[in-house]
Amino acid sequence: MERLSTGILSLDSQLGGGFPAGSFIVLLEDPGAGADYFTYHFVAEGLKRGEKALYISTEETEEEIKRNVQMISGINPEGLDIVDLLTPKVSPKGDAKAYLRAITQDPYKRVSDEIFKSDHQRGVLHSLTYFVENYRWEEVKELINKLTIQTRRNNSVFLATFTKGMFDQKIETAIKHYADGVIELSLREVETEIQRRLKIIKIKATIVPKSILRYDITDKGIRVESLMRVL
Repeated sequence: MERLSTGILSLDSQLGGGFPAGSFIVLLEDPGAGADYFTYHFVAEGLKRGEKALYISTEETEEEIKRNVQMISGINPEGLDIVDLLTPKVSPKGDAKAYLRAITQDPYKRVSDEIFKSDHQRGVLHSLTYFVENYRWEEVKELINKLTIQTRRNNSVFLATFTKGMFDQKIETAIKHYADGVIELSLREVETEIQRRLKIIKIKATIVPKSILRYDITDKGIRVESLMRVL
């Protein structure tokens, strides 16, 4: 089976080479766990390989995304296709065009259209939390269904970030069920430090490792520190 590198070598080794092509993967995170950094590594790796990559953002502006991708990879991110849903909302009041886009453009329809016409090998939705918070659950399920279908059509991988603990547990469980893969990113307070931990819940066509990865966030992105054995 073809696999797409995560852009993080130690994570690839845990996944048998990366994410299986044709997969919709959810990064389920505690606030502050750094799921966005995993998405930067993922799209940067695609750009290095000459693959088409799409980044849909409700959390960061196009300028911020490009800056962060370049910071951790050192590559020019100009080849990255970005759907920036935040900038029109935060543009100065004098920017009439941006203001008009913000009040007339429905993010759900825009994202649905972008997914439907996408022919990218890699994609990111940062974040799915926004849509669960602002749309009916039936609409969110339809969006997830479109993502899943499109990844299979394109033999691609799409990552979506989602914040833990904000919604009814049934919604969180349903999202885990519909996704082809789930990676949980958590924070733990241990004595005088905060530890970041990564647990692979499920990945299709992959034997999920028992080990939990400890990682840190640096100015070069994600750095895996050690493995923690699950007893």
